[in-house]
Amino acid sequence: MILTSRAGLPLLIALLMSSTAGVGCGDPASPTAPSVSQPPPPSQPGQQPGGLQPVVRTISPNTGSTAGGAWGTIRGSDFQRGATVTFGKNVPSAWVQDSETLLFWSDDPHAAGTVDVIVTNPGGAAATLTAGFTYAPPESFNFNGDWIAHAGPDYEIDMRFTIRNNELVSFSCGTSATLMPSASTYVRSGEFSLYGDAGLVISGKVVSSVNAVGAIDIPACSATQWWADRK
Repeated sequence: MILTSRAGLPLLIALLMSSTAGVGCGDPASPTAPSVSQPPPPSQPGQQPGGLQPVVRTISPNTGSTAGGAWGTIRGSDFQRGATVTFGKNVPSAWVQDSETLLFWSDDPHAAGTVDVIVTNPGGAAATLTAGFTYAPPESFNFNGDWIAHAGPDYEIDMRFTIRNNELVSFSCGTSATLMPSASTYVRSGEFSLYGDAGLVISGKVVSSVNAVGAIDIPACSATQWWADRK
């Protein structure tokens, strides 16, 4: 009887049986048929990444909050549509604006420390900016300064606020006049919040060395989110 192995090689069971024919039937030590080992499959060469080889030169900002939420720009060359980005263990959202500009938004939290930034094109070719981004606690950022923000459903409404000595001193949104908080509103752990008679009026938190996000609810900007850059 002839069987066929997975590799298509015949197993000559009849021949193996004939090799033991000389052993007496009453011999208790009758040998078993030897196994037939299959030759290993030929090794395949590793697949090499294809497509354009990207180059990463700079990232701005290069410091973000350990709580997440930072956004910014990576500049270099030969970025392709569909390229991905990794910051250490995080995978930020990424959009290729053109072959030299990639926009990112990193929403996930990350332990404090400095990590490599890696840009990978769809074909698998990747570039690394060693120690390119640092995660830092939000309280380590300086929130003081003049901020230009954008509020509304499509962030189409102009908004401004100012922080001095870690205290919110003024803000405005849309057609509102510049408002002065009636009570002291201080930044704590990289965040501030101001409550008015009608509930939450404005809140914010710093997410990088130059970016902040928050919410506002005043007549000119009703219950909406905002994002801001330091002026």
